[in-house]
Amino acid sequence: MSSRIHNGNDVYVKAEEYWSRASQDVNGMLGGFEKLHTPDITVSKRFIESLRKRNLFGSNEYALDCGAGIGRVTKHLLMPLFKKVDMEDLVEELIVSSDQYIGPDPRIGEKFIEGLQTFAPPEGRYDLIWIQWVSGHLVDEDLVDFLKRCVKGLKPGGCIVLKDNVTNHEKRLFDDDDHSWTRTEPELMEAFENAQLEMVLKTIQTGFPKEIYPVKIFALKPIVQSASDDN
Repeated sequence: MSSRIHNGNDVYVKAEEYWSRASQDVNGMLGGFEKLHTPDITVSKRFIESLRKRNLFGSNEYALDCGAGIGRVTKHLLMPLFKKVDMEDLVEELIVSSDQYIGPDPRIGEKFIEGLQTFAPPEGRYDLIWIQWVSGHLVDEDLVDFLKRCVKGLKPGGCIVLKDNVTNHEKRLFDDDDHSWTRTEPELMEAFENAQLEMVLKTIQTGFPKEIYPVKIFALKPIVQSASDDN
């Protein structure tokens, strides 16, 4: 891990190369930590149920899985909870592998092959946009711009969830293997604010080994501008 500055375009190319070489199975999607799968899905399901109980998203009609890979989160978390799920990933080989991993299912909607630095979710489509273990691949400006595009992709009352590792160090860390940053929580909060998002619920992942950086889940809703704000 390092904290030096990296060029965004160069990072994106190298990250795509890394994930193109990853094994197209659960172990590959979890960077060799297949044992994380069950506690990950368990805590994420619990978090979505908490959102529902608090009426923090409108319905269970449509979700989007960002950085979907072969569809691990799509299959085990989102498909059991939503009637339709779209998938996005930068690496075409992984999206193609999702056909076999998930199998034919009418709940699978569109599959977008594009990097998050340019991807724009279809406007007004989603009740929930799930962004897991992929935000660290974006430079700050692209992360904020992507979150702004996600806001446009929400239905009225929709919600964005970001789940990622968070470092307790004073500065973010850069992984020279998969070419991603592990940000500090204040850095993430600043990105949310710059994207006009408000954090409405947060939890920490449990059941992971101690040697792994803490993983936190943030539920985000667009900040509602009051009439007085426009004057």
